[in-house]
Amino acid sequence: MRMQRVVPVPRSLNGRIVIGYLNVISLYSDNDFFRHFSVTRCTFSYVLSYLQDQDFRSEITFHGGCEPMTFHEILYINLQYLGNQGAIRLLADKFNRTESSIWKALGEFCNFMFKKQGDFIKWPTRQEIPAVSRQFRNKSRFPGVVSALDGCHIPFHPKSPNKTPYRNYKKFHSFNVMAAALPNRSFSYVFCGFPGSVHDSTVFQNSSLFQKLETACNDLFDPRTYHIIADSAFGLKEWLVTPFKKINGQHLSQAKKLFNRKLSSTRMVIELIFGDLKNRFKRCTDINTSIERGVDIVVTCCVLHNICIQQGDLYYGGNLDPNDLHCNVNLNVNHADFRNNRVAERKRQVICESLQTRMPVIAFRRRRV
Repeated sequence: MRMQRVVPVPRSLNGRIVIGYLNVISLYSDNDFFRHFSVTRCTFSYVLSYLQDQDFRSEITFHGGCEPMTFHEILYINLQYLGNQGAIRLLADKFNRTESSIWKALGEFCNFMFKKQGDFIKWPTRQEIPAVSRQFRNKSRFPGVVSALDGCHIPFHPKSPNKTPYRNYKKFHSFNVMAAALPNRSFSYVFCGFPGSVHDSTVFQNSSLFQKLETACNDLFDPRTYHIIADSAFGLKEWLVTPFKKINGQHLSQAKKLFNRKLSSTRMVIELIFGDLKNRFKRCTDINTSIERGVDIVVTCCVLHNICIQQGDLYYGGNLDPNDLHCNVNLNVNHADFRNNRVAERKRQVICESLQTRMPVIAFRRRRV
């Protein structure tokens, strides 16, 4: 009788059979791959190539023991972590790694992407501004828009003894993400990390974008013709157009109501982006790390979101309730202490009148006072 050769089956430390999850991934259908990693294979390959080109990790000499992680494995681990709310121990068990190794891989990748955010989250150049404005105008006929601005709150479990600053008006702990959006539902600016109790306008005033707009707006765009749009939580500026407000309880005119509706409809893109972000990368719906790691995680998700848009990897699905987006968790009072000015008010009035007459808005000359 011919003897059969017995091949020993590799086993993990706890005695269970190791099938090799990395080998299983190659057998996934495209749909299953997306369900597990929240991106398409095309997007995965792009990010992987970027990591390799940017020298994400210096080569590690193997001295025995557990083999070092490959770029593939690091990226798989991070995408599963960012796309789900599962525990670290589940990832460690699935990839047959220690929990400390998983944490290290997450920290290295997210910190790297945070530092490289400028490669993917970009403000449009002056040459690109007219095309961006036309795309915004095609939505609701609101002229001159270069970006839509808003804040979003990321539910967060602070580790520090003093948790009070992170407790927002809705009575849960969070930190703020201030972002600007382009019409293709990508981020043009992200500023992240302020405690949830801080009002959106205060967060914005502490951002690098605000400082740039205040000191050298013409480097970004011509404020006579173009502007950012935001809700009434922000103050009116020549370069920042906000809705009309009721004064002393008086009703707004029909023209001003139309203006507000058009602005709100155009501005909706930023809320849609926050929804896309939290639906695709569900880690952003509840973060249980240090604030430093939490900021790295959210910015990494924003970077990956822009990469997905760039690669045509669109995802408008998900079952996240709109009330869970936490885009408006500020007290209904005006904290915008940067004063309105006559130039800004006149510009807003010109836009309001143009929406009534359906005439194109042109740059107006500032009156000398």
